Amino acid sequence: MARHPHSGQLLARLERPTATEPTRLAVLADVHLSAEETGTWKVFHRTEAHLRAAVDCVNDRDVDGVVVAGDLTRNGVPAEFDRFDELSAFDPPAVAIPGNHDLPTSFDERESLSVPEFERRYTPGGLPFRTRLGDLEVIGLNSHAATPERPAETWDGRITSEQLMWLDETLSETDVDSSLVVVHHNLPATGDRYDRYSAELPMAGEVPGFSNPGPLVDVLDAADVPLVVTGHLHFPAIARTKGVRELTVPAVSSFPHALLLLEIDDRGTTVRLLPLTDADGMVESLAHGYEKDRVLLSAAQLATFPLVDEGGTEREG
Repeated sequence: MARHPHSGQLLARLERPTATEPTRLAVLADVHLSAEETGTWKVFHRTEAHLRAAVDCVNDRDVDGVVVAGDLTRNGVPAEFDRFDELSAFDPPAVAIPGNHDLPTSFDERESLSVPEFERRYTPGGLPFRTRLGDLEVIGLNSHAATPERPAETWDGRITSEQLMWLDETLSETDVDSSLVVVHHNLPATGDRYDRYSAELPMAGEVPGFSNPGPLVDVLDAADVPLVVTGHLHFPAIARTKGVRELTVPAVSSFPHALLLLEIDDRGTTVRLLPLTDADGMVESLAHGYEKDRVLLSAAQLATFPLVDEGGTEREG
């Protein structure tokens, strides 16, 4: 029996994915955990508190699994990952993929967690991966450009040809109706939406992009994957690139300080947004981030929930 009183705000009702056995999946992203930084729109001095709140939020519910869609840490240094591990005492099984801040880069002189060590700590046997959480197959991809041999020269996302071959074969062996794919960087339709929305705001913004999304979209579209989950942009959104539907997860670190609960059964998937702070915390967050385009876009998106309701009127936003 779930113990937490807050049922969350309805973000979407989707016809797919489906599951024969009802499954509840918690998805969070962009924790940006820091023990030293303060302030900024990511409210670094609250990141430990927000992660603790995410753990409590999950553990107070009947959840079958947890997925972290990248950017576990502020700078990817080992001490930040150690602190993440100390705080992330999730009761259900948890897996993670790396975000652009989590692995080594050539333009940052800090010590970074290696790719093999990230895989050992946070994945079921390496990247990419397929794992079952409840009655759902979760496929995790690595869009960070670092390799075990060399650091990345950019924060832009990329998917290697080896991952694409693995994904194509894996999807051919998977019941795709009961699956979802997780990757940190956003697909083109969501990136285009960010560019269009942010152009209307009185401040400029910039986000590392995805250098080669086309082949990935082609594989996902050909396999009729029902849902791709991304992080990175910090604001909640649903969009389609070709036939591929993407659900972008709001940030734990920045406004609206939330995670998503996916409830999947034979009727489809219900997505709810669960806040991780109270009104005072939201006000503090807005005070730090009111000049940041992604904070304002988060507020705009929340005001138009649900973004999709396939039990009624649908609009993708």
